[in-house]
Amino acid sequence: TKKSTDKKEDKESEIEGLSAKIDKAESRIAQLKEQVADLQSELANIAKTTSEMTEMRSQEHATFEVADKDYSDGVEGVQMALKVLRDYYADNSFIQAPAPETSTHSKSSSAGGSIISILEVALEDFSKMLTEVREEEADAADKYEQEMEEAKLDKTAKTGDVKYKTQEIGQLEKAVAENKDSRDAVSEELDAVLEYLSKLNDQCIAKPEPYEERKRRREAEMEGLQNALDILDGKAMAFLAVRNHVSRA
Repeated sequence: TKKSTDKKEDKESEIEGLSAKIDKAESRIAQLKEQVADLQSELANIAKTTSEMTEMRSQEHATFEVADKDYSDGVEGVQMALKVLRDYYADNSFIQAPAPETSTHSKSSSAGGSIISILEVALEDFSKMLTEVREEEADAADKYEQEMEEAKLDKTAKTGDVKYKTQEIGQLEKAVAENKDSRDAVSEELDAVLEYLSKLNDQCIAKPEPYEERKRRREAEMEGLQNALDILDGKAMAFLAVRNHVSRA
């Protein structure tokens, strides 16, 4: 019937729509899973990189502490040596009141001045190296903190992406399961409609009668007809006999 045919078309259209939704959702799920895998790989790289950076920073800081102590000790040692020498020569008036060049006093004064000059240069060098190593340490610490902050922000963003994409995957997988259940139910309904239409067609469309069946039916009809004729002939003969008897009387 038209109602059943329309219902069949509706079910087929409904199944087609559900299949399209399922295909679209499954395609999106595959895309999201690939993106999540990439993000997780990037997060692993961030963790590895930050770990390596922290280890390197630790080694740099340990090296700095050794150098800082060495240079600080050097500055302190030279300063103490200079103070001792200056006090010594000042007390003996070697520097303030130089004697004639030919005297022993003059030679000692000259030697003391040379030692002090050398120590002053050494003090300047130690102070410069101490300043440089501290500046390098400060720059390295600032760079490390900046890189770690950038890595932290990157990690936070990627972790958030993983979370939201994973949630979307879960929602889509639930929708796919529900749509598949709906499609299965509609498919069962369609099968029932198709079965009904098939039976209806069997009833409406006359099937060709097999030859043997036709032959049997015709023989039965002929036999029945012959029996009828025989009966009629018997009745006719009886009627004629009665009529002849009456006529004679």
